Amino acid sequence: MPATGNNPSRISVQCGLNGFTYRTDTCARSPWLSAEFVFGNDVFQGNYDEVVLSTFSPRFTLVPAAWFDESRAQACLDAAAGPADGPVRWRPLPPELGAVEVWTPTASRLTHIVCSMLSGREEDILPEFHYMLTEGYKVDSYNKIIASHAEGRLYLVIFQGKNLMLCNSFEAADFTTAQYYIFMALKNLQLNPEASPIYFRTPLAAEDELSLYHYFQAVKAL
Repeated sequence: MPATGNNPSRISVQCGLNGFTYRTDTCARSPWLSAEFVFGNDVFQGNYDEVVLSTFSPRFTLVPAAWFDESRAQACLDAAAGPADGPVRWRPLPPELGAVEVWTPTASRLTHIVCSMLSGREEDILPEFHYMLTEGYKVDSYNKIIASHAEGRLYLVIFQGKNLMLCNSFEAADFTTAQYYIFMALKNLQLNPEASPIYFRTPLAAEDELSLYHYFQAVKAL
């Protein structure tokens, strides 16, 4: 990345097939924007010390680090997400998580355009789950509920203390359906939302945020 002198700067972009959202160290998370807004957007014209680019990859699984065998990466992913064409990538998570993430990258022309505009490297594009796991693990609460909702799918990670309880995605065409899966997961894990904050990495509409406030201890951006 080109250096920016004495003022380090960071941009985080989440890319879907047809839209994106971004956040820099000087602004809050943008609303979800359609692909046409990537061109001429001033935020992509600057130089950043750090570029974080994630994609929504539903073909994703975790394998305990002690059991992982690179030659079995494809078989592990197929067993968890069903067989499908496409490349398979894998990457060790931080040691405290004790797992290797395996996924099929989402093919998106928009992602490649954003990566090119930010002078990023294709190999640094990681699945949304990577940041939900690594950043979610660090949040200051016992019950850690981390969610992203984009392009008709809910991505959900739940920790209880240092234990990972859930890492999965669900078809959720609207936010009401996304909430259904969140509450179903909490019920199955016997977690009380009134005693738990929920963290969203994707932007929330005002009415959706208000709806969550009726049930959760707090609603926070991550």
